[in-house]
Amino acid sequence: MGMDPVILLGGFSAFRGSAPQASDYRIIENLQITHVVNATANWPDAFPNKLCYLRLCLSDDAQQDLVEALPLASRFINLALRAEPAGRVLVHCSVGRSRSSALTLAFLMEHRRWSLLHALCWLKERRACSAPNVNFLRQLLIYEDATITSHTLDICYSVLLGVLSNLWHRNLLWD
Repeated sequence: MGMDPVILLGGFSAFRGSAPQASDYRIIENLQITHVVNATANWPDAFPNKLCYLRLCLSDDAQQDLVEALPLASRFINLALRAEPAGRVLVHCSVGRSRSSALTLAFLMEHRRWSLLHALCWLKERRACSAPNVNFLRQLLIYEDATITSHTLDICYSVLLGVLSNLWHRNLLWD
């Protein structure tokens, strides 16, 4: 798990960690955290008068539905990172492994337009303990389909039209 939250998004300031890390003011202060996504079932927001929180009461089990939590977390992270001045976000669950991973993956898929596979590989390179449970992975596949498939198909269609147009103009099509 590591003692320090791991920075995730390069130029963006988004971090993942555990509930104890989110309650350690030295960590919060050192990382200059301004926003926190608390994805625990019962861990309190540690600094509600100093930080902006998104509180999602989530359990790490096969029955937990993320249909509302994924877009809420994704939007919260995106708005914080795009604020003036830019915010610094900590996404945490109890251990920093499953729920926080799922929420971070939703952000990467929606706002970076990455596939679930690409986002998961990228995330595991930065925090090896990242491991959304099977239920969350199933829901993330559905979320991927809803958020990036149409965009991906639009890009493929545009590229195909561009190639066909180029071939048409060069008289290389239907000789």
